[in-house]
Amino acid sequence: MIIAITGTNAAGKDTAAEYLAGKGFAHYSLSDELREIAKERGLEPSRENLIALGNELRRLHGTSFLTKRILERAEGILHIVLSSIRNPGELEPVKGTDGFRLIAIDAPSEIRYQRAKARGRIGEGITLAEFIRMDAEEMHGGNTEQNLAQLIDLADFKIVNDAGFEELHKKLDDAVGPLTKPKRASWDEYFMNIAKQVATRSTCDRKHCGAVIVRDRVILSTGYNGSIIGLPHCDDVGHMIENGHCVRTVHAEMNAVAQAAKNGVNINGSTIYITASPCWICFKLLVNAGIKKICFGEFYRDERIFEAARQAGVELVDLSYAIEG
Repeated sequence: MIIAITGTNAAGKDTAAEYLAGKGFAHYSLSDELREIAKERGLEPSRENLIALGNELRRLHGTSFLTKRILERAEGILHIVLSSIRNPGELEPVKGTDGFRLIAIDAPSEIRYQRAKARGRIGEGITLAEFIRMDAEEMHGGNTEQNLAQLIDLADFKIVNDAGFEELHKKLDDAVGPLTKPKRASWDEYFMNIAKQVATRSTCDRKHCGAVIVRDRVILSTGYNGSIIGLPHCDDVGHMIENGHCVRTVHAEMNAVAQAAKNGVNINGSTIYITASPCWICFKLLVNAGIKKICFGEFYRDERIFEAARQAGVELVDLSYAIEG
């Protein structure tokens, strides 16, 4: 989830971002990015210089320049809060991301003026009237300049920060909602997903199948449906059809068992994950090879395996939900 924060000067944007950082977000400030660039150029990081520098960078390199710089460093981070958004173009790289929200924070001019003075954010002798005049200059800029009014109109949530921290935090919680962690795959899902990747090596386009043999959560062997070693593939010369089935290929689970045998790997007591349930011939092979659990991603044709598995003491597990997911 990416949260972007915009708003007027000294409204509490960084305070809001710091609170979200405590909730698990990585905080990146476009103002800090500007200060770093100003430092590289030997510029005094005054408000006027930073505004001018931001306008210049957006004009020369595009309005999303600062955001893209930050996203390069933040690659792979799940939850991000971007503060000090000042131009609508700075939202372009992130506004289509899942769960994105733009929060605008404002407060009465008098309150913001006192906050700015207390934090040394404005020059000595700046009056309230001058502070309000500078505010107005930031509200309605050109395409590459600061345009807070447009951002505030675009905001998904508008927060008036005119009370204490507790009230601001409550409003932020309402705007952001609970964070959801990505679902961690179960072991069955994990190995079935690997079987799905193995299936991408299949050379028969009538059906791509993959198999993974596992014991104690360690992969012992894999296989996919493909031609006899050294013989041409269906994808190259076409199918060999008998009774409505292609018999040119060796089935995925057969290849997985053969691969284990060729490499001297003991598969007795193991589990096999197959993207499709085994045919009758493959089922018999798996049982006699000592496999005790067969997990399949979709049922495929032969219902005899269910009763035979019950009699043989082999567990059959339908993991079609893992294939669909």
